[in-house]
Amino acid sequence: MANKVLQLCLSDGKGGMELYVDRVIEDLLAEGWEVLGICLKDTKVETYMQRNGVPYKAFASNGQALVNLLSIRRWLKEENISVIHCHKSSDLRLTTLLKALLPKLRIIYIDHVGGQRPKKSPYHRVAYGSVDRVLSISQATYQRNIRNLPLPQERVICLPHGVDVDKYQPNGDPAAITAKREALGVPADAVLIGLPGRVTPGKGQDVWVNALLALDPTLHFYALSIGGTDYASGGVEAFYAELQRTIAGTPLADKITFLGHRSDLTDILPVLDVVCIPSENEAFGLTIIESMACGMPIIGSNTGSLPELVDADSGVLVGPFDVPAWRDAMDTLIRDAATRQAMGRAARRRVEEHFSNKQHVKRLMEIYSVSA
Repeated sequence: MANKVLQLCLSDGKGGMELYVDRVIEDLLAEGWEVLGICLKDTKVETYMQRNGVPYKAFASNGQALVNLLSIRRWLKEENISVIHCHKSSDLRLTTLLKALLPKLRIIYIDHVGGQRPKKSPYHRVAYGSVDRVLSISQATYQRNIRNLPLPQERVICLPHGVDVDKYQPNGDPAAITAKREALGVPADAVLIGLPGRVTPGKGQDVWVNALLALDPTLHFYALSIGGTDYASGGVEAFYAELQRTIAGTPLADKITFLGHRSDLTDILPVLDVVCIPSENEAFGLTIIESMACGMPIIGSNTGSLPELVDADSGVLVGPFDVPAWRDAMDTLIRDAATRQAMGRAARRRVEEHFSNKQHVKRLMEIYSVSA
């Protein structure tokens, strides 16, 4: 019998969790698994399921999914589904009821956030009681889950994300790098500093901008923000407008560009020289390992999961709100090409050794296949 799993994600978001659903479906299909899905209508997750060609059911709301509980149960039985992998804590309302109707279902919940508060109310005890395994995407979130969830420790697993190291890799073609920079409006010989991520307060673009403005304006660098700036692309428009006001009229006004959402990240990351990740509390951060896979040295916050991903060979970690420290770290790497290049090579090696998608999906398939 073919290996099968149902991916359940009743989210209307546009961030990393939803992208993970897309990527894990791709990876599982490549490994010969059959994948089905349940999602909300007119969402990114539905788009990803359509693009991957998986059979799925879409509902207008979480409530409508619950109302259709019995039809979902019939569908699962018809499709011989025994494993559900869910991605959002509110998905557990549906999986708890489904497991009550189909006791042999295995429920795998991947916690993309790692909440700071205990979840030990009667509701949480029932919901998490139906979960066979909770997957934590970093040691930081694993420790929080051990502490905060009403589960025995052996049912909580640390499973870091992985990145496709064939898709995300350094660009060794100087002509191609020059052409891409030209297309982006970046001087060919400038040290190019990037920040990939949606423009939202939690991602730290304000700290990054203030640190850039504190740099010596005579240094030959250029800065790119790569990520949604409006609601439709997952950004916060008021925050973006505030950043624009901060930059306007400064000596660096023509050296900082916000590209907005881009679908060519695999082409942009390899033409950067440095990647900054000033997020206050990344549960994991796929963009970090994507950047490292592309041979980028990292300047990151010394909080959340970043210290697990970035070591002293592959980058520099500083306080998430320490603008002078961010300025100094960028200043050092702008001036020192040899260190940038050495860190970039180390970053690539680190991802190949510890954070490839092949390693991630191999472990995930093992978890799916373990008997309850």
